[in-house]
Amino acid sequence: MKKLAILFSLVAIVFACKNVDQFRAPIEALTADWEKASTALSGLGTTIGATQTSLASLKDSFAIDPKAKIAPAMMTKLDSIKNVFTTSTSGMESIASAFTTSMTNWTSLSEKVKGLKEGLASGKLNGDVMAQINELKNAVTNSSSEVESYTAKLNTVKTDAMAAYDMFKQTLMAKK
Repeated sequence: MKKLAILFSLVAIVFACKNVDQFRAPIEALTADWEKASTALSGLGTTIGATQTSLASLKDSFAIDPKAKIAPAMMTKLDSIKNVFTTSTSGMESIASAFTTSMTNWTSLSEKVKGLKEGLASGKLNGDVMAQINELKNAVTNSSSEVESYTAKLNTVKTDAMAAYDMFKQTLMAKK
C-alpha cells in the first residue's frame, strides 16, 4: 500500500510538472512582448511629460509688454492666436489623464504577468492559465494601439500649438 501511495505521488508530480511545462513557451513569449510594450509605454509617458513642460514654457512667450504700442486690431489678432494656442494645448491635460489611467491598469496587469512568471519558475500555476495568457496578450496588443493613438494625438497638439506660437511671433514682429 505504501508503494502504491509513493507511485501515485510520483505520477501526480510528473503530470503536475508536465502541466506547467505546456505553458512555458506562451508565458516566455508573453513576458518578452510585455517588456517591449512596457518600454514603449514608459517612453510615451516621458514624451507626454516633456511635451507638457515644453508647451507650458511656451505659454509664457505669449505675454505682451503692456508698454508696447500695439494697434487694437493687431491686439485682437494676437489675442485670437493666443486662444488658438490655449485651445490646442488644452488637449494635453486629457491626454495625460487618459494615459495615467491606462498606466494604472497596465501596472495592475503587470502583477498578473509577474505571477505567471513566478508560477512557471515554482512549477505551480493557478487558475485558467490560458485565459490569463490570452487576456494579457490582448493587453499587449491594445497597448500598441494606445501608443499609436496617444502619439498621434500628441503630435497633433504639438503641431497646432507650434503653428500658433510661430504665427504669434511673426505677427508680433510684423507690428514692429
